[in-house]
Amino acid sequence: MANNDKEKKKKTKKKMKLKTKRKIKIAILILEGLILALFAGMMIFYIWYSGQSADAKSEFKKNMLTEFTQCSVGRSIISCSTKGLYEDKVMDKDFNKDNVVKNEGLKETDEKYLNIALFGIDARGTEFDNATHSDTIIVVNVNMKTKEVKMVSVYRDTMLEISDLNGNVMYGKANLGFFRGGAEGAINMLNTNLDLDITDYAVVNFSGLIKIIDALGGIDTTITEKEREYINGYMTETRKITGMDAPDLTTSGQVHLNGLQATAYCRIRYTTYYAPDGKEYSYDLGRTARQRFVLEQLFSKAKQAGASEIVNIANSIINYNTENERIVKTSLTFDEIMDLIPIVIEMNISGNTGFPFTLSAPTIDGQSYVVANGLEYNVGKLHEYLFEDEKYEATDTVKEISEYIKNYSGCDTQMLPEDLEKETEEDSTGQSNSEQNTEMSN
Repeated sequence: MANNDKEKKKKTKKKMKLKTKRKIKIAILILEGLILALFAGMMIFYIWYSGQSADAKSEFKKNMLTEFTQCSVGRSIISCSTKGLYEDKVMDKDFNKDNVVKNEGLKETDEKYLNIALFGIDARGTEFDNATHSDTIIVVNVNMKTKEVKMVSVYRDTMLEISDLNGNVMYGKANLGFFRGGAEGAINMLNTNLDLDITDYAVVNFSGLIKIIDALGGIDTTITEKEREYINGYMTETRKITGMDAPDLTTSGQVHLNGLQATAYCRIRYTTYYAPDGKEYSYDLGRTARQRFVLEQLFSKAKQAGASEIVNIANSIINYNTENERIVKTSLTFDEIMDLIPIVIEMNISGNTGFPFTLSAPTIDGQSYVVANGLEYNVGKLHEYLFEDEKYEATDTVKEISEYIKNYSGCDTQMLPEDLEKETEEDSTGQSNSEQNTEMSN
């Protein structure tokens, strides 16, 4: 009996070993099959991807990036590597949106629109939050449904009503808004004078702009010989401000500009800018037009970048940002930035312009200003441009500011040619109808 039991145990062990071996073999075969299938899939994808057009590849990358940043797994991966640094080094945690001023009687903006104020400053270190003038003031208008983006540069010498954080009011140049009240004061200035409801901002200094442009590979543009000379001249000062370096330009015409060169290009105001659409801009109008052109190029590059590129760019900029040397700051939270990524990927810049639309350039008390020829009229044109509101009526606050600036500067309301023509036609039609009614009554 004992021998029989031993034999049975041996046979059972052999069977178990054979079963285990078979399971291992099956598992190995399955694993090999999966590897071969994966390899075959990668080969098929590679062959398919290689045969696609550049537009198709770009569309595929955009879709992949959108899905990655909007799914929980993708967000978690990006959050682990970036969120903490972003909140510590870039996000303005002291900014309180409840302190932002909006005009009484201002009707609510359609929820499909998002307005963000962009400020460019030349400050370093502790001057980043205030005590410096904003050389660049741009309102970025995003249509969240159509993914269309419009940019409006507010000329820095524009006469506006400006309040400091204690409520003290004065009239001065728009670039004084940031000096007196930092980002909050500058946003309040825009909201008060332009009937806007901006609650978010981003501010960047020369060093930050240089880093962003370099991270995206620079920009291509066409420059005149005069612009080349000014770029080299402004680079001398920009090198001193930022501590960064780049070679002078030796040729005009079609050129590739790195971060420092492109930043110097953005500062040019004393020679004509010839836009790609054929328009010509002089002085501050030319400077702001160059800035909008550079922003358009950067948006285009960001759209073409892949997920890993965007994350690497963000990390390099974040890591360069320190308490003693800030280069960029924003009120947008990490989640709000993540929500905007699909918009950035699919956005289409449908327009860019400057404000005011009709203007004079008088010298007042020894200073040169840009004065809106009727702030109320220009605010109406701004809302027509940004929100397609052709019958916008300004708030009482804007009407009062408009009247004050008109009396103080002596600059009357001046309409755009198309509006003047339309008004003339309406007057003629009204007069004709009146004459007909008079004849009929007689």
